[in-house]
Amino acid sequence: MSNSFNPYVGLRPFRDDENLLFFGRDEQTLELLQRLHANRFVAVVGSSGSGKSSLIRAGLIPALKGGFLVENSSQWLIAIMKPGQNPMYNLAATIIQQINPKIEIAEIQKFVKRIKKEGVSAILDFIEPLRKTKNSNFFLLVDQFEELFRFSLKQKDPSYKNEAIDFVNIILKLSEQKRIPFYVVLTMRSDFIGDCAQFFGLPEALNRSQYLVPRLNRLELKKVIEGPAKLYGGKFNTALTSQLINDLGEVKDELPLVQHALMRMWEYENETDKSGELDLHDYKQIGGIENALSMHADEALKELKIDELPLAKALFQALTTIDENGRKIRRPAKMSDLLELTNANEEKLLGVINNFIKKNRSFLIIDSIADSDDKLIDISHESLIRHWKTLNIWVDEESEAALQYMRLCDAYVAHKENRKDLLSGREFEIAQEWFEKFKPTKTWAARYNDNFDEGMKYLSDSARVYNVKKRNAKNVKRIKKITLYTVIAFAFIGLFYYFALPSEDEKAWKVANSEYTIESYTAYLDSYPRGIYALTAKDSLDSMKYLKSLELAWIDAKSQDNVKGYENYLNLAAIEKDSTNKILEYSKMAKDTLTALKKIDSLKLKGNNSKLDEAAWIKATAENSVTSYLEYIRNEKITGDYDMLAFVKLHEIGKTGFLYCGKIQGTKIIEPVFDLVYRNESGFKNDDILRANDIVRALKTRYIYSDLSVTRKSGHTLKINETYLIKSVVLQANAVFVEIIYDP
Repeated sequence: MSNSFNPYVGLRPFRDDENLLFFGRDEQTLELLQRLHANRFVAVVGSSGSGKSSLIRAGLIPALKGGFLVENSSQWLIAIMKPGQNPMYNLAATIIQQINPKIEIAEIQKFVKRIKKEGVSAILDFIEPLRKTKNSNFFLLVDQFEELFRFSLKQKDPSYKNEAIDFVNIILKLSEQKRIPFYVVLTMRSDFIGDCAQFFGLPEALNRSQYLVPRLNRLELKKVIEGPAKLYGGKFNTALTSQLINDLGEVKDELPLVQHALMRMWEYENETDKSGELDLHDYKQIGGIENALSMHADEALKELKIDELPLAKALFQALTTIDENGRKIRRPAKMSDLLELTNANEEKLLGVINNFIKKNRSFLIIDSIADSDDKLIDISHESLIRHWKTLNIWVDEESEAALQYMRLCDAYVAHKENRKDLLSGREFEIAQEWFEKFKPTKTWAARYNDNFDEGMKYLSDSARVYNVKKRNAKNVKRIKKITLYTVIAFAFIGLFYYFALPSEDEKAWKVANSEYTIESYTAYLDSYPRGIYALTAKDSLDSMKYLKSLELAWIDAKSQDNVKGYENYLNLAAIEKDSTNKILEYSKMAKDTLTALKKIDSLKLKGNNSKLDEAAWIKATAENSVTSYLEYIRNEKITGDYDMLAFVKLHEIGKTGFLYCGKIQGTKIIEPVFDLVYRNESGFKNDDILRANDIVRALKTRYIYSDLSVTRKSGHTLKINETYLIKSVVLQANAVFVEIIYDP
């Protein structure tokens, strides 16, 4: 087998010069030619991963160039575009660049203005000379037409909607006019057909000529699988072909997944196995149809440096979203926006992006943006979102953070309209926990809602009121305590008075009580540390000192100027923070100083702990079990630089199952099945309500079930004192069900 070239294209679509590698679609190509002959406008519709773009690029376009549509001319001007961020500019550019590839941006902008002013005649006037001199036909492919809906609906300015309408009118009129033979084909995902109704004339055009891409039959799939390999001298094991075809029936995105798996098998066979044929061993090594894509993406992730892993996570979270129908979809982003969002420099961000493009990965694509110097970064195919397990975890985390933010903004709007009070109780605590854990920025929030500043002020106002209420509750508790002590003290006073109290003690107490100052009570206690009124004096002194405690603590922290001093202040200010502007200023200064001091301490410790961390990671990967990775994450003696990879490994090798783990009463689980032993934050208790990514210890023996209905047993049970990872938590009424990851 020759290893100089890989005949499988992977996730990306076929190009028009790869027709030789494009097998199994001859009948579909012929059907498309017939539709174009009858109607110069054809909408090619299909599900994600059905091969729409490849069918046009590597099937239909080569057939057009071969003279199969127009008998008297095989000369074609082929223009291929996507609506993208600027559909009118992209249309103008793709047409004009077919004639003059070196055209200046200023000329394209002039052409755009002509099209907007004169309509379709501007395009016909421009290309008519080419028709007369070269007898050329004209073909326009609008690929991923559904991008136009995102362009028109996601913008606040109504001019975007108007431009989208103009764009649709122009491509329809180009196909309808008789002056020049102009053929238009668009590709679109079938789940966006309903969105076409917002454009006049488009549903009617789709009704006249729509081609729904069919699924390939077993014979066609056999050609797709074996054809490219045999073309380049490769041998294909028949058992592998059967296995691939059978497995494809159980997954979505069958064509990009099979192309990717075949590309990976070709690489493995030629670079590692070298047995002389593609076989089941190669298939198993690359992870099969279901896991090949996830394993390949994780390989790219592992090549990054440790400090690049958070950047990769932020990048992919920015490029994905969950739509209103619960679908995980692509979300293209400008390079400038990504730089602002990640706070990274362009060289470093491009390095991470290119790591997911090189070596035939093709997970990301970089496109130019109309007349801008900016770049558009996008995920090459949504199959990556559906099948890369690590990315699914990231998308869920991003979705949860966005959901919490949107709830906060909704609460702010309701408060502004006098339909809701400030946040309080558990609702406030959840919002505050989200804010402290996620640390949202205005740039991040702008992708979901423009009320960031107002929402943060609403949360801050809620915090101020919440803290005052909490402080008042503490004061009430203290007053009750003081009252109790006072009653007891007066009882003792009555007894001692009955037995004739010493006059000096009583006189000193009267002086102290009449002056009612810190100094007077201190003087009394110095003179009579065990006096009859000593207990009452101490409580009164504590109450008076309480009012100045924060300011004294701040002065003390500044004088010490060390971590301990500022931590003492923050502990005292935890309840009292933000009660006045001055204290708010102290809190900010103390937090900033503490952050700097802890950073210094962290840097000093990192050098000493790096060797321990490396050794712990090597031990965990050598055992390669759920238990070993959980022990690594829980190890408090190391820096935990590989925590993220440990979580990835847990999701890779662990088996998942469901079980009932107790009922909620208040904020606790009654009769729990698990003890909480690790959470990536301080201050948790072992009976707290569980969350995703918590590590727990089994207290009881329970069956593990295969699904959430807990009716089908998995064949495994919990082992007492064994540790498990919580993958997800589902609340049904007051019952808690969890999905766990455990050693298979």
